[in-house]
Amino acid sequence: MLPLFTRRSAVALAAAALLSAASPGAASAQATDVHIGVSNRSLLGLPILIGQKKGFFEKEGLNVTVDYFAGGVPATAALIGGSVQFIDAAFENNIKAVKKGQPIVSILGLQSEFAGALVARTDVVEKLGDKLDASSLKGLRVGTLARGGFADVSTRYIAADAGLDPEKDIELVPIKGADRQLTAGEAGEIDAAFVMEPWNVIAEDSGKWRYVVDLTKGEGPDSFRGIGYTTLQTSSDYLVKNRETADKVVRAVVASLNFITDPANLDETAKLADAEYGSPGIEIMKASLQRQANTFSPVLQPSYLEKTGQLLLKTGSVEAPLPAFRTVVDTSFAPLWEDFKAPAR
Repeated sequence: MLPLFTRRSAVALAAAALLSAASPGAASAQATDVHIGVSNRSLLGLPILIGQKKGFFEKEGLNVTVDYFAGGVPATAALIGGSVQFIDAAFENNIKAVKKGQPIVSILGLQSEFAGALVARTDVVEKLGDKLDASSLKGLRVGTLARGGFADVSTRYIAADAGLDPEKDIELVPIKGADRQLTAGEAGEIDAAFVMEPWNVIAEDSGKWRYVVDLTKGEGPDSFRGIGYTTLQTSSDYLVKNRETADKVVRAVVASLNFITDPANLDETAKLADAEYGSPGIEIMKASLQRQANTFSPVLQPSYLEKTGQLLLKTGSVEAPLPAFRTVVDTSFAPLWEDFKAPAR
């Protein structure tokens, strides 16, 4: 038999536990489950990955699950369907959704500039000659992601800007997953690919691919500079009922952006990214991160709508007029963006 004081202590502890579980405070202390979709498995998703791995979501009382998709189109469909509550996707997906009458809004910027490139297999390049530009794509099979997504639209725009007809002069081949594009090329299924960081750096380092248009370095059409590349998106309906959760997600991702852009964290960021994106090597990841260090920012500006809108209008992805900035961006989150410490340029 237990001593009297032990039995009394056990009863008291059990009663305290029951009271605690029944109290409103205990319920609020439980982590909120949140699913965040990332439109492709590349460094595009880095702010979400770092938020998860460094505990920024956990600090806000969030239990985040990350779901990867094969492009912005299926990611947006998942958001509309409710299987994810937020998506990390190209801003152009947001604009197209609004044009279709869907209540999707961006609440945070992630990358202000596009980070990636058009690359072609080295054996293909050797046949084309040394002078490479977008016009070199004529007659090639070019890998993108989902049809109608950012990679698809961008490749069409670059081809048209170079004087090619995207429907006749090149063959666009959708590949389900950014991490599978290089494999498809090496298997002879495609000749070139529109890839996001770090896959362009991985491709060149392998010696099996060469740059055609290095957009991260500012090559290619001006429309890709200051485009407001990726944003954190959700639905207006979700915000009505879950504003507090959305605030927590934004605060966590801003903390993640601060971590990513701090040069002191480069090695750790590269290590985490390497483990998530195919393990190409820490040095390759560092090189890719340094190439795009100044692209990470939470701020969303009207000029992003103008630049991205130009891309969509010229490729026939949407019809004029473009939606108003206030219908695609919820600026009530702007005070939370101010916690970002922009890196020195």
